[in-house]
Amino acid sequence: MHHPTLLLAALLPTLAAAQSRIDEVLVYPGGAQVRRLAPVAAGARELVLNCLTARFDPDTLQITAPAGVNLGPVQVETLPRERVPECATSPLDEQVRKLETQRDTLAAESTALDTSLGYLKALGSGEARATPATGIAATADSIRKTALDALQRQAVLRRQLDDLDRQITPLKAERDRLAAANPQWRSLRVRLSTAQAAEVKLSYRITQAGWAPSYRALLDTPTGAVALERLAQVSQQSGEDWKNVTLRLSTAQVTPRVGVNLPPPWSLDLRRPQPQAEAALMYAPAAPAPALAAKVEVTGSRAAEPALDRFDLSVFQSAYATEFVLPLRVTIDSSTQRASLALGTEKLQAQLIARVQPQSEAAAYLVADAARPAGTWPRGTMQLLRDGALVGSSTLNIASSEERLELPFGRDDAVRVQVEPEQRNAGNTGFIGARAEHRYARGWVVENRHTSGSLTLQLVEAAPVSQHEDIKVQSQFSPAPATQAWRKQPGLVLWEQPLAAGASQRFTAEYVISAPKEAVVTGLR
Repeated sequence: MHHPTLLLAALLPTLAAAQSRIDEVLVYPGGAQVRRLAPVAAGARELVLNCLTARFDPDTLQITAPAGVNLGPVQVETLPRERVPECATSPLDEQVRKLETQRDTLAAESTALDTSLGYLKALGSGEARATPATGIAATADSIRKTALDALQRQAVLRRQLDDLDRQITPLKAERDRLAAANPQWRSLRVRLSTAQAAEVKLSYRITQAGWAPSYRALLDTPTGAVALERLAQVSQQSGEDWKNVTLRLSTAQVTPRVGVNLPPPWSLDLRRPQPQAEAALMYAPAAPAPALAAKVEVTGSRAAEPALDRFDLSVFQSAYATEFVLPLRVTIDSSTQRASLALGTEKLQAQLIARVQPQSEAAAYLVADAARPAGTWPRGTMQLLRDGALVGSSTLNIASSEERLELPFGRDDAVRVQVEPEQRNAGNTGFIGARAEHRYARGWVVENRHTSGSLTLQLVEAAPVSQHEDIKVQSQFSPAPATQAWRKQPGLVLWEQPLAAGASQRFTAEYVISAPKEAVVTGLR
């Protein structure tokens, strides 16, 4: 006859109700791949994992095991929150419980003071009747001091209770919000067989997570050195906390579309004559489409999930896929709206340029021109700091075809730009005034008011460009510009030259535009 204790001990290894842990998370721009590790005891026949988030896609579930572990059928069950109360506890519950315990202690002390004050009032009135005239003053003074101390302590307790209420209220609201956002839990059962202890890996995808790049550019103007810092803004609302995990960030786009369909055939045909009635129907206005009813899906215990934040997938469209692995393990709790993580710093040596575009603004802006850094730099927001001071923000968008990187660092107020009034003149030329002529004269004076050193000055002018053979444009510049098609764009005139401290330079541009007298020329200013 078998002893019941021995029989129970023999059956225990057949079930492994393990507490798995999230070990690694690979985050994409619009989702994440979560990897869990679950220990399995020697001789186990089944692995049971409870309290898994119901937000992961069961179709993406993958289970791998080391050699010596045979995996069998997998069963995934979704349960309403009220059926699994053991899964309802969260770190917020512990915080709320501690604060409520402190509040209960203070509330009890406040109640005790109320009782003491009531007793002092009753005692004071009774002692006043029973105490001889010579002892009334001393007794009243003693009651007054004791009551004063009690009242002052009560005022302190009220402030402390108010402070605790202000801490408890948002924690309870967040706890209730998380409970509403996670109305279901999932349970996972895996049939297996193993002769030795092992660790099973599970991975699945969630869409309630993502990351976006951001950057910080720090310029040291005396040396022209630029430190370009990579940052990652990670958000997740997966319903489960990522505690002490290895975090990997990938710029790869994970989308349902993985291929391109063949183009439709290009068919040519002649329109056949249509009967009058059919033609009338063909060209009649289309009737308004009927309103579509909202599609409602009702299945068993499934509850409607609240609207979740979406993550922008277009932010990485212009870059190649790259993966970043953080050197240290991190913790990112569920409902985190933004966690900023550093991904490293690139050191660049830049040439500083004072760029002037007088048609836009009579001011010079400082630009750091450097070689394009190696690697992938997805498009993202960028903070700009010049000599430790924040000058503003911009967007870093390094196209793969660009060899140079230009970073703007705000206005250079030590460079003075003076725009001369534009001179205009119009008249007729040619045989008996066959053509209309327009003349423009522009001038600018740029002065370097820096106390030492020289700067590289760039002045950009938009010159008129003819788009018709009957429109003739004659241009004259002083001094001669470096190019009249800057950045391969005809009409963008660029002067580039050094300008010493205290020196100034005058630039002029003259244009003669002629066209047939009867023609209407667009674009004239």
